[in-house]
Amino acid sequence: MENKNLILAIAVSCVIFLAWNFLSVQLGWVPEPVQQNATVAQKEPDASPAAPANAAALVGEVALGATDAAAPVSEDMAIQVKTPLYETTFMRQGGIMTRLELVQYRKSLRSDSPQVALISDYAATRGPFSLMINGMPSWKTTEWTLEGGDLNLTAGQSGTLTFSGEIDGIRVKRLLTFHGDKYTIDEKTVLASDKNRVVNVAYTFAATSLAIEDNPSIISRLRHLFFGGEEPAPQESQYNFTRVAWLENDKFSEDMDKADLAEGILLKGKVSWVSVMNNYFMGAVSMADANSVGKAGMAGNAYQALIGKTNIIVEPQQETATECTYFVGPKDVRVLSQAPNNIEKALDYGFFSIIAKPLVLLLGFLYGYVGNYGVAIILMTIIIKIIFWPLSQKSYKSMNGLKKIQPLMAELRDKYKDDKETLNKEMMALYKRHKVNPAGGCLPILVQIPVFFGLYQALLNAIELRHAVFLPFLPFTEIPWLQDLAAADPFCITPLIMGATMFLQQKMTPAPGDPTQAKIMMFMPLIFTVLFLGFPAGLVLYWLTNNVISIGQQWGQLRNSS
Repeated sequence: MENKNLILAIAVSCVIFLAWNFLSVQLGWVPEPVQQNATVAQKEPDASPAAPANAAALVGEVALGATDAAAPVSEDMAIQVKTPLYETTFMRQGGIMTRLELVQYRKSLRSDSPQVALISDYAATRGPFSLMINGMPSWKTTEWTLEGGDLNLTAGQSGTLTFSGEIDGIRVKRLLTFHGDKYTIDEKTVLASDKNRVVNVAYTFAATSLAIEDNPSIISRLRHLFFGGEEPAPQESQYNFTRVAWLENDKFSEDMDKADLAEGILLKGKVSWVSVMNNYFMGAVSMADANSVGKAGMAGNAYQALIGKTNIIVEPQQETATECTYFVGPKDVRVLSQAPNNIEKALDYGFFSIIAKPLVLLLGFLYGYVGNYGVAIILMTIIIKIIFWPLSQKSYKSMNGLKKIQPLMAELRDKYKDDKETLNKEMMALYKRHKVNPAGGCLPILVQIPVFFGLYQALLNAIELRHAVFLPFLPFTEIPWLQDLAAADPFCITPLIMGATMFLQQKMTPAPGDPTQAKIMMFMPLIFTVLFLGFPAGLVLYWLTNNVISIGQQWGQLRNSS
């Protein structure tokens, strides 16, 4: 087997992987539903002597449907909470959050860009931060009173709002505690009753269109560049989509299939938290109680995450307290590690996490020295190339050996074109005679493939690259250029250079003997260039740097062998 066969298979695999990521959102494709939870959602809830048979439904099915059409907010009903990290607005009626903006993050690099909003106007009508009792939306079924007023907290300060009401004979207090230096909001719900009853509580958090970036499509960017007119409208990036995610039985799962979410995914294992997220931000609700249940879904066009308990027993003349924690902020490893209930597992890099996590740490370490994430990516690429230098040298040496015997291989193919068995034997004898290993150029590449995919996931989900500037202006101009490594190159310059380096690298590599393979390989630089046009600039920078170093290494090997 010639090494080009395996290289071709690897290249095609990469193209398929990258093309899937590019096309899945563009054409509306979505991954298959998470089978485990899809199965659970179809089961009838288990009956319990201490709770109604439909207890889980009260947390799941009813809660999703019941959060429609919250009353509009008027100024006299609004309570403002401001911290150095976020600003938010609550309704006096039931403590529903209607606005939450992150102070330290903006939607785009423009100076007049609004702060990142984790709750859209539409989602605000679907009951974010709402409490449900026995499947009933508490903000609709009773009048509430409020202890406390507007809060303006500084770092290190905390403040509490207490919302009180009565639902179906059950006295309810919601104590929401805010912290000036945390993205977590703690809730303590106190229930009291003069009767024996089972109370089923569902906490809900809703958000939609989380932090849509100013990341218009390639076509709209080019149209604006060459023909002017209005700025292209912001849209959700094909690499940064909104989805729901959860931690059940200590296992991270996520789903973005709107058909699944419209039906709702009921979680009945040990649910640590449920969230709405994208690559960079998330809103989650969590409970430390092992008996909690949860649901992920959509109410209209609003993504929702719900968690609650189904068998809280309230004794006469006694109070029963239930606690939960909301997290509303960036998916920054330093921030998430301070949140409870393993919320840090929301920063998931998939199958290659074991590689991606150290690379993120390395990237942060290098940035601490150079102060520029673009330079840090280049240095990290160099370090990775140094680690794999011996393997790469072996690969290039094998390729050069194959290149030297290409004429002899062509003669054998022509001589034994009708006798495949003899051809294979003669080929193996040729390799042995010239001490060439046909797989020698492939095995080192195979070893590096997991590193590439790990780095792909690491750079794609690193909030550190969001709005991170590399080269603020095109050289010798004042035209803004690579000012956001998490967004695509606005002028497609780096993808085009990357494609050119890939083409040059291919020219330096021995051509495959099979004409069909040769034609496919000729198209690879073009295919990769088209795919990379919409890639985040940080990823393109890595691949471009890797190509340039590889060309230099390959050229040096050619000189030494000549």
